[in-house]
Amino acid sequence: MIACLALFALFALAGCKTTEPQRVVVPEIVTVPVREYVPVPDELTRACPEQRAEQRTVEAVVQAYNANIVALRQCNRQLRLIRALEAGEP
Repeated sequence: MIACLALFALFALAGCKTTEPQRVVVPEIVTVPVREYVPVPDELTRACPEQRAEQRTVEAVVQAYNANIVALRQCNRQLRLIRALEAGEP
């Protein structure tokens, strides 16, 4: 009987030696960039006024040109503010 128990213990220990220990796989943390869309305020998307010369005189054309320069500056300011929103700046 003792020989039987010793033989059983020997087989049990021999079985443990043949199996390889399992390696623990540690999960990897992956950072994924998420694009967040920011709503654009209505004041930045409104149309800029455009001025046309009503008459074909030099004075009327120059006045329209000067008025359009002011509108162009306003539109460029709006575009800069929209780009700042995309970049995350206040």
